[in-house]
Amino acid sequence: MPETLAYLFTTPSDIYDMIGTAAAQLRLDDMNVASGQTVRTTADAAVAATTVSVAALEYAMLRGTVLVFQQAQMDAPVQAILTAAAGTGATSLTVIPLGTAVPSGAEARDNGTNVWLNGLMPKACKYATARVMSYASQRYNTSDLVNSWTVNQWATVIACRWLAKRLFQAAPAGIESDYEEAMEELKAVKAGKLNIDDVPTRTASWPSFSNVTLDDRFNIRKVRVEPVISDNVPTQYPQSVDWLSLWGYYEW
Repeated sequence: MPETLAYLFTTPSDIYDMIGTAAAQLRLDDMNVASGQTVRTTADAAVAATTVSVAALEYAMLRGTVLVFQQAQMDAPVQAILTAAAGTGATSLTVIPLGTAVPSGAEARDNGTNVWLNGLMPKACKYATARVMSYASQRYNTSDLVNSWTVNQWATVIACRWLAKRLFQAAPAGIESDYEEAMEELKAVKAGKLNIDDVPTRTASWPSFSNVTLDDRFNIRKVRVEPVISDNVPTQYPQSVDWLSLWGYYEW
């Protein structure tokens, strides 16, 4: 089992934003069991609520069904997972505690996705993050990459393609085109031909110069850098510092 990544460059919400909630969920409906019914809330459900009031169901839903509510002026899609089966005509759903409030009038489509399949969404994000890191981590710190909109775009495209190609399916032409463009840019980043504008590089990409002095008081690492009169840029290797020059002892 791969180690848990400290950062993710994309999220399931980003995937929903790019390809739409219905398209993402239908890619996870392996057994083609989606009823396609629209589930509409009839009352506000607060954060941590375990019950959601809905209009009478047209079809029954199994325990573990994953619904993604949106619309009703919601800022982002909200996921609800059923902890008990709901029969035809039911007007209430029992769910795991909601992470975000769901207003009245929000809608979700029964796309046949269960808990296990829904777990593939975070996996797609992890795969995409690892793929971007394999090209960018040589020149950039991961903690900086996570704050980049450009990196987020690359990772989202890669995650969408991974999701689209499940079960040996062909990815839609739009996703495939975006993926090829993203990979070309990532290859250029790795080769040093393209910089990520909103992220600082770990080290300077241009030559730098260090003025050094020879300090015979040491048996090793005698050659020491005088930082005050050297280029102040980060390096990928440790430098021995001449502390006397740094403290101004040579300024007389």
